[in-house]
Amino acid sequence: MPRLTPADASLILDHVVGDASIPTAAANVLLAGLPFPDRPTPRLLRSLLLRRLATDPVSTAALDSLQLLASLPDPDPASPVSAAHLAVAAFLACSAPDFDAAARALFARPGGRARRAVDDEEGGDPALASSEALVVADQFEAAVGNAFSQEVLKGLFGDRAKAERRVRDLLAAEWAAIGPSRLELAAEQIVGDGAVETWRAADETVRAKYRILGGKEKTREILSKIEDRISTPQVHKVIHDLKSSCADLHNVVDDPLPAAKAAADKVLAARMDKAVHINDEEFNNQAANCSIAGPSAVNDQGDTLRKGTPSSLMDWNPTAQSLLWEDSLDPDGSRSQSHRPHLPSPRRIPVSPLQVAENKARRRRARRWSSVEEETLRKGVEQFGSSNWKDILIHNPDAFIGRTTVDLKDKWRNMMR
Repeated sequence: MPRLTPADASLILDHVVGDASIPTAAANVLLAGLPFPDRPTPRLLRSLLLRRLATDPVSTAALDSLQLLASLPDPDPASPVSAAHLAVAAFLACSAPDFDAAARALFARPGGRARRAVDDEEGGDPALASSEALVVADQFEAAVGNAFSQEVLKGLFGDRAKAERRVRDLLAAEWAAIGPSRLELAAEQIVGDGAVETWRAADETVRAKYRILGGKEKTREILSKIEDRISTPQVHKVIHDLKSSCADLHNVVDDPLPAAKAAADKVLAARMDKAVHINDEEFNNQAANCSIAGPSAVNDQGDTLRKGTPSSLMDWNPTAQSLLWEDSLDPDGSRSQSHRPHLPSPRRIPVSPLQVAENKARRRRARRWSSVEEETLRKGVEQFGSSNWKDILIHNPDAFIGRTTVDLKDKWRNMMR
């Protein structure tokens, strides 16, 4: 992984350290792992001072942090930094073992630490200078060597909890007013309200980076807004020229799609006609092989029969023999037609040609089932059930060319085995 540059580290630290929701321990780990920038942003410096104050709110180091916080550019006029600074300095003087020495070090002229911060004559910070601060500084300076004044000041400023409360109020106000980080501002420009103007001004190389940062959905949304706002005459002219070029192209080049569709429809219709023709031919062959052909004939009892219909029981079984024939043979050994018995045949109903076994000589040749037919049969059974073979055949004419409902039924039985 390439090492981060100080500029990149500054952006990361400015964003992470300046987020009050991130624990100080995590921020310290990041500070230890990244190079600290040579020119940190004011936001980063402010957030570092606030975190140090939160760790040690009432101490000499806290007093230094408060003075540095007040010296940062663009201070908030409503910030209670002056009240917090005064409370910490007064508490340090009141709680010190030697009040006189601490009061001189903090509030005496010249050179008092807190005095320099609040006194305009000593170049004090305007953020810390106030009438209240000057009055308190004068009181502590006058209390040096005065036991009664010291007891009064200790009663007013000697409570550590009050001093810490002033610092906590300052921390809450500063964190609330710290503002967005530079990364947040950049994100607002790339994917926020200012994204349209930023993307419009960027070239393709920069837009490629924006696409990675924004993601597909956000990129699509921003680009659609940019296209909606483009309404200059130059753009309209380009769109008009593009449409004219497309029209000229269509006039010169024939669209192959209609011809391809017509050819496909023709092939599909031919296949469907072929399937219907094969099914009709098979049906006609079965009817011709199994039906009793010929014109109607009338037997000796007046019954109307079709040609080939047996008129007696003997005709139904030509190999049958009668005992009466054995006594009525001609000299050459043949049976005499005059002695052939005639038994009345009962009136019969013509047999349906579909119920007679088909002619073995005209039977169709067996054809192997393809994987496409098997898969189509399986889907047809799932859709119409295992008994609606006619529906399956009708709805799949392209797949079952030359197949009958009996073929589908037999094949399904074999597949189930």
